[in-house]
Amino acid sequence: MKNRNFWKIVCYSAIVCLLTSMSAWIGTADAADSFGDPFEGGELQNPNWKWQNEPPTWDIDKTRKGFLTIDSENNRNVWASDASHFLYQETEADMFDVETHFFAKWDTNSGVNGLLVKSPADNNWVTIKFWGRDAGPRGHIQYQTKQAGMGPPDVQWRFGDWGDIELSFRLKKEGDTYTAWYKAEGDEDWMNIGQGTFALTPPLWLGVYAGVAAGSGNLEVGYEYFRDNINVTDVEPEGKVATTWGMVKSRY
Repeated sequence: MKNRNFWKIVCYSAIVCLLTSMSAWIGTADAADSFGDPFEGGELQNPNWKWQNEPPTWDIDKTRKGFLTIDSENNRNVWASDASHFLYQETEADMFDVETHFFAKWDTNSGVNGLLVKSPADNNWVTIKFWGRDAGPRGHIQYQTKQAGMGPPDVQWRFGDWGDIELSFRLKKEGDTYTAWYKAEGDEDWMNIGQGTFALTPPLWLGVYAGVAAGSGNLEVGYEYFRDNINVTDVEPEGKVATTWGMVKSRY
């Protein structure tokens, strides 16, 4: 009887270990399949991130708790070419829906940051860009491809405080059709920027970027999270709560 109980305990322990290992493996697979990252914990949480033009100075949690902060170099524009500090993940997905929330502080006559999906094969892209300036409407929200607008004209948005802004951007891809939204500080609902059709050859690079477009000046951008609204680590802006990796409801 004692031997029988002993082997029952051994078998039970083995099963528990196996299930634990399988759970950990499944969690890792889900994490790898998601674009999401809460930008907390001192390092990038998603293993699929890569840098184009990695900035000399960037951090998670150090400059601003719970944020990826990029201290931008000069001559890092996204317009005739893409020279930005671009944190991206490679994908061949025909559909995605991603968003981010950020703070931008600039002291330059031209600074850019936002969401970007890019085809290296085409040397072209679709971007929702915040353009910080020193004159006129000091804050522009632009929806663009290479040297061209994407759908509607640029949103002309003026605000009072010089060089300091808080915004949220969202970009959805369905085949070759893209839809863009933004939310200003205090807004509850997304404001639709517009929809446009533009073909990009996969594989695509998808992520966030920043850069001082001018030859001088400063731009510091803090991204709070990168949310994948289809396959997720879901991150709630209120309270910065990250749930488990896995599937959550789609916004479609």
